[in-house]
Amino acid sequence: MGVGSNPSPALPLLAVLFALTLAFLAALPLGAQMLAPFGGNGSGGGNGAGGLLNPGEAVVFADRSLEREMVVDAPLVEHDGAYVVVHIAESRVFVMEGREVVWSAPAGTGHGFQLEGAGQEWTFTTPVGMFQVLRKEKDPVWIVPDWWFVQRNITPPARNHPSRSMSGTLGTSALFLGDGIAIHGTDRPELLMNDDPEARRVSHGCIRLTDEAARQLYHLVEVGTPVLIY
Repeated sequence: MGVGSNPSPALPLLAVLFALTLAFLAALPLGAQMLAPFGGNGSGGGNGAGGLLNPGEAVVFADRSLEREMVVDAPLVEHDGAYVVVHIAESRVFVMEGREVVWSAPAGTGHGFQLEGAGQEWTFTTPVGMFQVLRKEKDPVWIVPDWWFVQRNITPPARNHPSRSMSGTLGTSALFLGDGIAIHGTDRPELLMNDDPEARRVSHGCIRLTDEAARQLYHLVEVGTPVLIY
């Protein structure tokens, strides 16, 4: 505001409106002041609160922030200790203990593309269901599947051909879940930096983390840890 100018007449009005809004929110019940659930798992229904919905339905959280502590209404997995939840709608990985989220990171999930070639066909989605960490590896070597060659118009080589062993692609740490699925680091972390979960659908089915996040997860969970993907 320049020297000698008069205050804008809109400012007192805005201040009054802001004060009235705060007074209105303060008068609401605490539950009504909570942020609405988010994500692609529906809203409303269930028990009427953010967190776990009725059995068979999905899980939503009341806040997008990774820094804030978040709690759901009931454990998602009956397990004595830490367990992993991969929330596909939000392209995000959580480590939970009971109802509490103790660690979380954005992730890359399956993009859903389809591919045919060499007498085979693939749909690149992240599978849902209950898994467990079967093994953990540092500096993992990726055994390249047929689709990688088909995608590049290369005839897939023999199963034991040296060209199927590729270092660096899975980042510095990996947790293998079976069926060709792993939670692992990446050599392209820039693909995971977008705030929009839809923009992080970049994988062929695996769950990608930045190398830093993958290393943290590697040390947070043990072989045998349950992994819920949904």
